[in-house]
Amino acid sequence: MNYSWRAEILAIFRKEWRTEMRSMSGLVTAFLFSVVTVYAISFAALNSKLPKTVIAGMLWVALLFSAASSLPRTFLSEEEHGTADLLRLVARAHAVFWGKALFNIFQCVATSVMLSILYLGFTSTPVAIPWLFAVSLVAGCLSLAGAVTLCGAIASQASNRSMLAAAIAVPLLLPLVALGVSGMRVSLGDGTMASGGTASAIGLIGYAVATLATGPYIFAAVWKT
Repeated sequence: MNYSWRAEILAIFRKEWRTEMRSMSGLVTAFLFSVVTVYAISFAALNSKLPKTVIAGMLWVALLFSAASSLPRTFLSEEEHGTADLLRLVARAHAVFWGKALFNIFQCVATSVMLSILYLGFTSTPVAIPWLFAVSLVAGCLSLAGAVTLCGAIASQASNRSMLAAAIAVPLLLPLVALGVSGMRVSLGDGTMASGGTASAIGLIGYAVATLATGPYIFAAVWKT
């Protein structure tokens, strides 16, 4: 990657960072959603011990909806605010995608770490295999950010862009959720073989590589039309 590509990607990343710091809409939305979700689950599970599979599933549902509620806005807001045409003139499509994807990855990882700490703390759930939990969480964030960024990019120019982004995201996120829940439940101690959780973590890494590698090319075909 030459200097011009790095400069464009970093410029897009800084633009997203400054925009977010001015409004705080994405981070505040994700934080409030995380707190409410953790409180609701903790209240529902009061004085009862949930199975590890259920805990992993609920945690992934919270991660999924927290990401889906904030990440697509990086592209959808460009069309809503009328800045998309200017962005087309000053940056290449691949650089735009990578800059926004990197910001979404940062936001998703920050939200997921906060949500996981709150969730595991309130439910008093120990982590049996910390490295597998960490790998599943980070790889899941990379996959979520890549998939949701791509969905937002594809739907950004449609009239009903928010609804279309959600519809496109469903088939992409279903296998991701299955892999994420499988790896996380093993990391929490549900299952006798760690190999199953390792295979799921590898699957998450492969999913992240696939979405982040193909995303810029798919976006480039849509962005210039």
